[in-house]
Amino acid sequence: MLSGDSKQHPAPAEAGYQETVFRSPARLLRIVALASLAAELLVMSVLHQLPPFPWYVENVLGGAALTILLLPILYVFLFRPLSMHIAELRQMSESLRQQRDHLEELVQSRTADLTARSLELADREVHYRAVVEGATDGILTLDGQARIIRINAASEKMFGYPHDEAMGMPIARLLTAASAEQCFNPDGSPRTVSGQAWECRKKNGATLPVMFSLSVFMHDNMPYYTAIIQNISERVMYEKRLARLAYYDSLTGLPNRRLFHERLGRALTRAKRNEKLVAILFLDLDHFKDINDTLGHHIGDLLLQETAKRLTALIREDDTVARLGGDEFTVVLENISVVTEAEAVANKILQALSQPLLLGTEEIYVTASIGITYYPLDDSEIEKLIMNADGAMYQAKAHGRNTFEVYTAKLRTEAAQRLAMDIALRKAISATDFLLHYQPEFILHYQPEIDQYTGEVVSVEALVRWQHPELGLLGPDSFIPLSEETGLIDAIGEWVLRAACKQATSWRAAGLPTFNVAVNVSALQLQNRDFVDMVAKILEETGLDAKYLELELTESMILNKTEAFIAILRDLKAMGITLTIDDFGTGHSSLANLQLLPIDKVKIDRSFVNNITTNEQDATIAVSVIEMAHKLGIKVVAEGVETEEQLRYLYTHHCDIMQGYHFSRPVVAEDFETLLATGVELSPLSAL
Repeated sequence: MLSGDSKQHPAPAEAGYQETVFRSPARLLRIVALASLAAELLVMSVLHQLPPFPWYVENVLGGAALTILLLPILYVFLFRPLSMHIAELRQMSESLRQQRDHLEELVQSRTADLTARSLELADREVHYRAVVEGATDGILTLDGQARIIRINAASEKMFGYPHDEAMGMPIARLLTAASAEQCFNPDGSPRTVSGQAWECRKKNGATLPVMFSLSVFMHDNMPYYTAIIQNISERVMYEKRLARLAYYDSLTGLPNRRLFHERLGRALTRAKRNEKLVAILFLDLDHFKDINDTLGHHIGDLLLQETAKRLTALIREDDTVARLGGDEFTVVLENISVVTEAEAVANKILQALSQPLLLGTEEIYVTASIGITYYPLDDSEIEKLIMNADGAMYQAKAHGRNTFEVYTAKLRTEAAQRLAMDIALRKAISATDFLLHYQPEFILHYQPEIDQYTGEVVSVEALVRWQHPELGLLGPDSFIPLSEETGLIDAIGEWVLRAACKQATSWRAAGLPTFNVAVNVSALQLQNRDFVDMVAKILEETGLDAKYLELELTESMILNKTEAFIAILRDLKAMGITLTIDDFGTGHSSLANLQLLPIDKVKIDRSFVNNITTNEQDATIAVSVIEMAHKLGIKVVAEGVETEEQLRYLYTHHCDIMQGYHFSRPVVAEDFETLLATGVELSPLSAL
């Protein structure tokens, strides 16, 4: 079979030659032309040797010869150009074939890429839907006109709109009027926002407190928006409950001392603006202790509740009645034009309270003593006004009770004392050469903060003292408020910060354990635009690493937080400084406000810690602050810890850090070093 095949097919070389010849028309024509010429010459030579032919044979042979002679001419003028054109067509065909193959490769490659991308997009879509649909927060996708084009299950449940009904709905329908106004620019375009506490409206018309964020993204050169909506109803209710506990008396429902201070401050601000008087009435029930001792605390509580009702019924809606504690009540009367108006209200109160009270089965007669003071006639400071009214009340008791007295203290004496303090303070804080000449009058005391788990000192608070040349050693409450009023706080604050950083560096150089140094900062200091630069300069001068410095801010600073204030905090945080909110719980701020600020620690105010083991309300507030702060990743410091019972209670409820007289009073640097060396009262709390 193999031999048969070899006979039937030409050899490879011969086959290649035949293929080359017959696939090249030009070469084939040349061969035919040469062969024709050779055949003509051969025929002519043969004809000359043969005898003559008949005429018709000669004609045939002549035509054949003529044809043979014309073949070279046809080759030159017809067949060769034709063969060249055929060759060009073959080249073009080959080129087109190659281009076709290349295009097929590109199409296959592109198809593979598109298939892979399509699979990837499909996978992402599945993942995206799983995340979005599984999210507990509402997630909406909006088109350029702020209409809903995608809604997740949490949003449907949150607002009560099914998927089909929500599609195409403007986002404004889910917002209250106030929230919608903040959500859109004047031109009607959506405004990108982050973490805004707004109110939304459900399908049934009910409002819903939410944390609202709106971001923009581009697709096919068109803007689209993503709205993330977190339901904060539970947190708002919790904060309202916490605020109620913090600012209202649980027995009578009246504002307590903290809220009274806040409202009185606002009343004084309005009175100053409107040039009106404010009357502060300090009221104390006469012989209330006798009622408690004879009839029992239950009847005493009923009496306090009835007294609160009668006082509330007598005053205007814009005025305030508060219970400061025990049987002490205060009344703030605003928009007073003449002093006789407040005196008339005092008489009405005395008459109302003198009416018999039926408490259970007991009919009780009670009277009250009232002291009255006026802003701005008697003073402009809240604490002094309260002291004035309190003093007038005791004067009323001294005059027989069941009456009122108006404050008549001699203002000249107080003014002289205040002026003397101001002059002495300015001498101690010379604006020209403070650091060189007057520094010795100011000293720092240090009080440790103890970690509840290790018993180690993790921080030490630097507290300034003034060695007054005549009055002796004064605490900050005696001169810091005055320095803020007179503009001297910047100089004191800078000295305290430099001295504390210098001392901390000295302790580290001496090989003492590593701990932070905490310095209190006044709100007025943060208003100084050079404050951050001043802190950085002092850290550089003293060589203290920023991570070992803590700055303590009062809670009141975060109530009216501005962009400039937040920027300062972020700059300080970026340096590595720890930021602490001091006296937390005494203002109207909430832990939600801290979520937007770079805060590391909060200090529970000592007013809550003092009665934490005896007052259920203070204990509830303290524990609530600890729990909420921990949820936000913020550490909690309890200041004012003085007893082992307080220590145990705070340890049980996982307060991170303790500070107070139970460990150490504020002491000078040398005594603090001795304290560290002896380890007095610094054993780990876990051993309790």
